[in-house]
Amino acid sequence: MFFFTYLRRELRRRIRQTVVTALGLAVGVGLVVTVIAVTTGVGDAQAAVLRSLYGIGTDVTVTTEPPPAPKPNSPEADGGFFTPGAAEQHLDLLGLPPGLGPLDAASVARIGRQQGVRAVAGGLSLIDTNVTVPAADALPPGKPPKLPTTFAVEGVDVGHTGLGPYASGELTKGRNLTKADASAAVAVVDSGYAKANELTVGGKVTVAGTEFEVVGIVRQPQGGGAAEVYLPLARAQAMAKFQNLPDLTGKVNKIYVAADDAAAVPALRDRIEALLPSATVTSADSLAGAVSGSLASAADLAGRLGRWLAVAGLVAAFAVTALLTMASVARRVREFGTLKALGWRGRRIVGQVVGESAVVGVLGAALGIAVGFGGAALVTALAPPVSATVAQNPGSTPAESVSINGSGMHHGVVDGATHTISVQLTAPVTLTAVALAVGLAIAGGLAAGTLGGWRAARLRPTTALGRVD
Repeated sequence: MFFFTYLRRELRRRIRQTVVTALGLAVGVGLVVTVIAVTTGVGDAQAAVLRSLYGIGTDVTVTTEPPPAPKPNSPEADGGFFTPGAAEQHLDLLGLPPGLGPLDAASVARIGRQQGVRAVAGGLSLIDTNVTVPAADALPPGKPPKLPTTFAVEGVDVGHTGLGPYASGELTKGRNLTKADASAAVAVVDSGYAKANELTVGGKVTVAGTEFEVVGIVRQPQGGGAAEVYLPLARAQAMAKFQNLPDLTGKVNKIYVAADDAAAVPALRDRIEALLPSATVTSADSLAGAVSGSLASAADLAGRLGRWLAVAGLVAAFAVTALLTMASVARRVREFGTLKALGWRGRRIVGQVVGESAVVGVLGAALGIAVGFGGAALVTALAPPVSATVAQNPGSTPAESVSINGSGMHHGVVDGATHTISVQLTAPVTLTAVALAVGLAIAGGLAAGTLGGWRAARLRPTTALGRVD
């Protein structure tokens, strides 16, 4: 009881120094908590990009690059679709977006047999292009035809609607696609697209010149990966064309994989890469290296500058705590020397100083957690949305376009070759960060107390008595 009574009285007697020391620890610990929260938020944003692109529940995706395009005049080329003729042409074409090639649908079953796979589904991401090509004699000299209008179409495996971009949608009207719709001319449309085109449940939407009945309307979460129209996979395969293929029956261009356990995702990705060596296998962590835009900059800032800033703040906080504790011991020389003269052993004095420092550490931890929560809340409130730009096939360079005008040749990215997704950056404080904050603060207090106590324990009673006025 004397230990605690003495400890309480000493801390109250030196309340100002106790508070200053605790605040020094709190600043360093709060900085660590904030940096961890921001790093966690960046990781969550990267996972949100994966969900926006590939749907909730998807841990791994498989895509592939397209084969080289055939030469314009070769027998394999599609050619002639956009060439002005004697009469005006209205074309509605369904094809693969730039950067993605077809995969055999049989690969879906092969992946499903791999260890660690909970569920797998194939999908077909497509672009519907609607263009009007005027007659050759109606086209003004030197003036190109109007730009085509496009919208994204997703062929959905109706037997596995819980995987892929369709799984992220929230049904607002009508019904979802079901197994019975495998060969039906039905569609589910995105709410934004439905509003812009005045589509309602029971209405018709035209894809590749074929009318589909709208049976449902879904609202997708914030992001840029959602399609405008969702069709049964078999119907999408039958209408889509690619290079010299008349349709894409038996083909997919994305495979969505859900893992048994999040910790097993890296090993599962390695197994799929070994199974399909020519494909691109993407998970949340591997996607981070393929992302450009402000999200990539935020990740780099949090990973480099943030880490060193937290370390520097923590070292400074520990140094301040140690210096203040040593200064306190120096001012209490007569006190500790007198206690030794009364029979206190060195370890008892060390224990007393360490006990006082431990209390200061706990107080610093509490204040540091408060500072960390405040910093994280500030980041969440002030951080603007970050953008992430990803190629259709994350493992390849987006397809380039080349245009020539009076100022020369210009290179750009083909429309539809990339996804640009907007994600709100947050800074969630996790239990791990809180536990780390408490541990760091107490460790800093104990280290400073041990050093100060060791110095006090070395005092000789004669030294202390010699300083009595």
